[in-house]
Amino acid sequence: MSEIVVSVVHGADPEAERLEYEIYVAEGYIPPNSREKVLENENYPAFLHFVARHEDRVIGSLRLVTDPRPRFGVFRLGAFSHFTLDHWVEPMLRQIGLDHVAEVGTMVIRPEYRGSETYIRLFEKAFEYGLMCRIQAGLAMIDAAFCDRLERRGIPLVDLGPSQFYMGSETRPVLIDMPRLISRVLGDAIFPPLPIPEAACRARA
Repeated sequence: MSEIVVSVVHGADPEAERLEYEIYVAEGYIPPNSREKVLENENYPAFLHFVARHEDRVIGSLRLVTDPRPRFGVFRLGAFSHFTLDHWVEPMLRQIGLDHVAEVGTMVIRPEYRGSETYIRLFEKAFEYGLMCRIQAGLAMIDAAFCDRLERRGIPLVDLGPSQFYMGSETRPVLIDMPRLISRVLGDAIFPPLPIPEAACRARA
């Protein structure tokens, strides 16, 4: 099988946008529209599009918000307002510094490639970017079953609050603990530990 290749695009990749629309419609997240666009993504903050291709066909993508300006409290993406977050989350993010926090937006993978290495390739590329830009915390809303798979692969996730049904499945608002991840991958302590309450870390240990 030929290799899955991930490219990085500054802003929207048209093929990846098309895939987002197709999957959102197929999964019932949005109704079809004449523009064939995910209209909720029209006013998206500045982002990088990580685009996975196999044999020149787009098979998956991940948006990583790069705009440092918060729009919704401490967040760039309004989707976090759908969740009840723990009291320590906002003070912790402000203590880190919002320029050291990244938000993972839309992530889609073609059904026939789910369960493959596609999602790992996308996360690896995003990790490289986070390391280069000294990102200390990644924020995401991730399907609960997918979170379990990520944790089994060694991705250190910390719950920001209780899960809830969102966009078609049980979803967890989580923090990707970059200092712990870097230590696991590189064996190096580049950043000090994040100021996360011990109880929150134990909850998913």
